[in-house]
Amino acid sequence: MTMTTKFDPARLVQLDFNGPSQRFAMTELQPLAAALAAHVLTEATSVLYTQQGDQIYVFRTSHFSLYNVMQGVIDGQPWMATFCAVCNAGMSFSPVVNGQTLEFYGVGYYDAMTLLADRQTGSYWDHLTGECLYGQYVGTTLPQLTTMTHSTAGQVIKQTPDAQFVVTALTPDKVQFEAFAEALRVAPEPQWFPQIMSTLDAEDKRLPRFEMGLGVWAPGAARFYPFTTLHANDNIVFDEFAGQRLLVYVDPETTNPLALFTDATSAEWRRDVLVLNNGQTLHNGVLQQRGDLIPISRPLQLFQRWYSFAITFPDCEVYPTYLRAKSG
Repeated sequence: MTMTTKFDPARLVQLDFNGPSQRFAMTELQPLAAALAAHVLTEATSVLYTQQGDQIYVFRTSHFSLYNVMQGVIDGQPWMATFCAVCNAGMSFSPVVNGQTLEFYGVGYYDAMTLLADRQTGSYWDHLTGECLYGQYVGTTLPQLTTMTHSTAGQVIKQTPDAQFVVTALTPDKVQFEAFAEALRVAPEPQWFPQIMSTLDAEDKRLPRFEMGLGVWAPGAARFYPFTTLHANDNIVFDEFAGQRLLVYVDPETTNPLALFTDATSAEWRRDVLVLNNGQTLHNGVLQQRGDLIPISRPLQLFQRWYSFAITFPDCEVYPTYLRAKSG
C-alpha cells in the first residue's frame, strides 16, 4: 500500500491524549484459554488478532481503541501494531528502520485516521500503509507484518486453541474513556469531533462516508465490499479477484465480514454453518472437508469504513458496481 497525495501539515490535528510520554506496551503473554478460564475476558469480548510465524496473538479491541499503538518484542523480534477506532482498521509492522527500533505513538488525526509519530525523530507515519509522510524518514515504509483481524475471543479459541493473549492494562485516567471509545468505533453514524472532520480533504462520494465493509487488495488491485451489499446477498458473495475465485461472507458469530480464496462456485447457510458446493464446510472460522481441516488462503483484507479505504486506495473498485462498469 502506498499513499498517492502529498502530506499537508495544516490538516493534522494533534492530540495530547496519547502524547510521547504515554506508552502502551504488552505486560505479558498468557494463553487465551487461560485468560478465558480466569474470566479476564469472555467469549463475547471483541478482540483483534494478528499472526506472526505460526502463532496467533490476540488483543483486547477496547484497549486498542484508546491507545492506537502497541509495541513489544516477541521471540526476539520487535513488532508494532496499530489500530484506529475512527476508521476501524489496523496493521502490524516491524518498527526497525536502518537497524534502529523506533518507538511509536498516536500523535493525532490526519484524513480522519490515526496518525503515528516516532519518538526518536518526530516523523509522521501512515497507520495503514506504514509510509513515512513527513520528517526525517520520508520515502521510507515500515515492513508490513500482517493485518489486524476483528473477531471475538470465543471464535479465536475455537480456530486456534493455542492462541496467545497479549495482556494489557489501561492507566487509571483512561479507564473512564474505554466505553466511549468502543461506542465511537461501532456506531453506524459516529458523531465525530469537529477537529477530526477538519482533517479530511477530498472524499470519494461513491458510498456514504461511514459505510462499513471489507476492503481487499493485492498488487495493482483493491476492492471494497459494502456491508449492506453482503447483507442483501444472504451474507455470501462470490467474486473473481487477483486471478482467483473469492468468497466474501459475514461470519454469523462475530458478524464481521471475511474473505477467502476457494474453488467453490456456490454456498448456502445451514444455520451457522456455510456449506460450499465443493464439499467443504465453514464453521466458527474453521474450514473442513469430511472432517479434515483445510488450510484457509485469504487475501489481504481489512474490515473498515469506506472513507479510509478509498483514501488509502484512491483507484479502488466497489462491488458490484465495477461489474456494471466493465459490462457497460
